[in-house]
Amino acid sequence: MNYTVHIADAIDHFVGIEAEIETLGLNPMYLQLPAWRPGRYELGNFAKNIRKFTVKNAAGKAIPFKKVSKDCWEIHVLNEPKVYVSYEYYANQPDAGASFVGEQLLYLNPVNCFMYVDGRANEAFTLHLHIPDNWQIACQLPISGKTLKAQNFDQLADSPFFASPNLVHHSFGLNQTHIHFWFEGGQVNDMPLLEEQTRKYALAQTEIFGELPVKDFHFLYLILPDKFRHGVEHADSTVIAMGPPTGFNELDFYNDFLAISSHELFHLWNIKRMRPVELLPYDFTKENYSRLGYIYEGITTYYGDLMLLRSGVWDFETYAKSLASDLERHVNNLGRNHYSVADSSFDTWLDGYVPGVKGRKVSIYMEGLIAAWVADIEILVRTNGRYRLDEVLKRMYAQSYKQGLGYTQEMYKNTLEAVAGTSFEVYFEEIIDGFGQWDKYIQKTLEYVGLELLVSENSAGVLLCQIKKKAQVLDSQKALFEYWVKSV
Repeated sequence: MNYTVHIADAIDHFVGIEAEIETLGLNPMYLQLPAWRPGRYELGNFAKNIRKFTVKNAAGKAIPFKKVSKDCWEIHVLNEPKVYVSYEYYANQPDAGASFVGEQLLYLNPVNCFMYVDGRANEAFTLHLHIPDNWQIACQLPISGKTLKAQNFDQLADSPFFASPNLVHHSFGLNQTHIHFWFEGGQVNDMPLLEEQTRKYALAQTEIFGELPVKDFHFLYLILPDKFRHGVEHADSTVIAMGPPTGFNELDFYNDFLAISSHELFHLWNIKRMRPVELLPYDFTKENYSRLGYIYEGITTYYGDLMLLRSGVWDFETYAKSLASDLERHVNNLGRNHYSVADSSFDTWLDGYVPGVKGRKVSIYMEGLIAAWVADIEILVRTNGRYRLDEVLKRMYAQSYKQGLGYTQEMYKNTLEAVAGTSFEVYFEEIIDGFGQWDKYIQKTLEYVGLELLVSENSAGVLLCQIKKKAQVLDSQKALFEYWVKSV
């Protein structure tokens, strides 16, 4: 399928899209727009942004069509060898997973706005961008001039791009891979420092999985004028939206920028390659339910910060401050006493990205992080520092992604037990599939490494957390702490 893209209305934020489609004898033919996007496990209803949908033949004659679902169009192509579909998409959501068009920026997440012919998603796709000659394009897809090419719809859907005259580009080599920074709307104050720190945490992550499985990886940074934070992972890239640009003058903002960057890079392995069986392959037409969000988001959230610590980018005080902030979200959510993290993963399709009913659920990010942390320290204890959760991920990567398979909870549990040499039956009963047991696991985990959690309450009744090193610790606690925080 060949697509042509242009800015139809920069003021009202509409992008014009035309598709040239060979019919291959299909009649009727069904055009499907995705109902959701990978990285956000809820229905997206992208079709609400489409207007002026038309279908014509080569002579410009209208061809009849009708919608048969909220995001599927039935086209009666008759004997036409090709049809030409055109529509406009409203692109006015400048975050990391949506799309935006303005006078100086064309930013699209193709999963929002491009369609595929039902049954033909494995065909090649070509995008021709009608943009000024002085604009640059940032994307993980191969680019020739103003043309992008994808091997199939999965690759197209997973390949957001910036086109702009204002892009700032910086790249460097890492092993056999080129890392690219693309900044739109602002940039860091010290690019060499960002390169040095990215190199450190990227190498630490690569050590876990044994490879950096891409030739190029692109960080697409959308710097927004107001306070904002959002990131989305892709196969060979990530989009990270943060703001404001002046935030780079503040250490906390910059550390948060590093944290989200590390998190999204870790997804390169954990979800973009190693995926639950329910998400392999993606079904873009409906919900893809999985109870394993504590693995693909929880473990990633844990390692995003931990890699900054273990690679030496952060000191322990910075890491402890971030971990305490995560624990604050946990202790202030009464849902931890009512709903499991596995059930909450299933329900992301229902209300996973809004607060929802007070005290109903937990977060696959925060409680998933805690579950990963508990497992990591437990493995260190059981193996006297020989192994940790790294080894579990390394084995699962080999057993699932390298074999072209999706993983299951059974695979994760069996691998945990094989690495630790002990049963994780109670862990899954109480932490993963149960609820209300978090406090005892958190306290035990802190005790193992000689730390303590201090919880206070502010005037608004919000619980505040601090993590401190104990004044007196045993030699065994010191040793375990060093195993936990040591550089890879």
